[in-house]
Parts: sequence; structure tokens; C-alpha cells
Amino acid sequence: MDVKRKKRKIILITIAVILLWTFIVCYPNPYVFVRNFIRYIHFPVDPSIVSLINEEIPNDPIDIEKFVRKLVEYEYDWVNYGVPWYVPTPDDAVMRRKGDCESRAMVFASILSAKNIPYNLKASLVHIWVEYPNKKSSAYENEDVSYIRKVDGRYRIKLPDLSQWKHYADVEKEMLWDVMPMYRKVIMLSGWVVILFSGCFLFVQIALTGRETKFSFLSLIKKTKT
Repeated sequence: MDVKRKKRKIILITIAVILLWTFIVCYPNPYVFVRNFIRYIHFPVDPSIVSLINEEIPNDPIDIEKFVRKLVEYEYDWVNYGVPWYVPTPDDAVMRRKGDCESRAMVFASILSAKNIPYNLKASLVHIWVEYPNKKSSAYENEDVSYIRKVDGRYRIKLPDLSQWKHYADVEKEMLWDVMPMYRKVIMLSGWVVILFSGCFLFVQIALTGRETKFSFLSLIKKTKT
């Protein structure tokens, strides 16, 4: 293998390991991440959750939406579940009384289903919401920003509108990084430093010698002691 290919290999492996480490720090239990996708494909709408709600539920969908916003106080998934992205069941959201847009959407859709009010679930790159008859569009809940929707049990996907890319980036940073627990940030950044150091070490070795060398941090420590 020539030197260029070896360098490219080290770069790709380093990037892959960084991504893997990031995933492990965010989801120590990978099953949670997989389950999120399963729930996103089959939204766990459950009309029976109305029995868990002691307050009187209004009948008009506009009033129901306001009711759900009060019932489920907004909270980030990092704070609520200890992961950056989590799709709860409606009963879990009702019991916790807090959650983000997924929590509210699950509860709202479940109540509408219990009252036989038609609805559709829609999502942008940073938000999910419930559409119902005569719902007014807003800046972040409209057909333009929606890239995925579930209508009559079937998904319809279109290319997302990227004109609000700065808003998407700011929201993602806030949800994924700003509210991330400090100790998880330290663990993640420490891992990145170790991985980058290892990758740079091997890259330099290949650049200087034209071949890979066996490297481990244990051997490096032994060398520094002698």
C-alpha cells in the first residue's frame, strides 16, 4: 500500500473512531437509539392515555393543543432522559409532565385520536408537530419547512427547506451541545483528544517512514519513563 493510501486510511479510521466515540458517549445503551427510530417509524400514539389525565380535556383541537403545552412542560431530552434525542411513549410523557416536541406531539396526537379528530404528524429538521383541521401555520410549523409527514399511516418525504439553515444550526447546537451534562462533555472531548493524538502520531510516522508502526499508549508511557 503506497504512502498516500496509508495516510487516507488513517484519516478515515480516525474520523470513524471519533464518530463511534461520540455515539457511545451520547448513547451508552445503543438500544435506546435504535428504539427511537422504531418509534419514529411507528409513532406510539395511544388514545387510552386520556384515562391518566385528571384534568378536564377540551374538545376543540386548538384548545387541546394549548392544554397539552401546559400539561407537558418543555424540557430537553438531555435533562429529561440523559440522551440527546428520545422519542417517548405518550404515557411516559404524561407521567413525567415534561418533555420536548416529541413528547408533546405524542400526547397531542393520542388525545386527538381518542376524540376521533383527524390529524397528521409532520416534522422539520429540528421540530415535530401535529397538524389538524384549520390549524394556523407558523414560522416553524408549515408546509415549507416540513420534510416528512405521516398521512393515513403512510410516510411522505420531500427535500427539506434549507433557507433557515442558521436557525436549524442554532437549535441543534442548543439541543445537542449547550444542555449536554458537563461530565459528558468532558468525557467526549477527552476521547476526541486521545483519538486525534493517536491518528496524528500514526499519520506522522507514515509520512516520515512510509510505513505504519505498532503504537499503543502503554508503550508510549514506558518510553517516557526510560
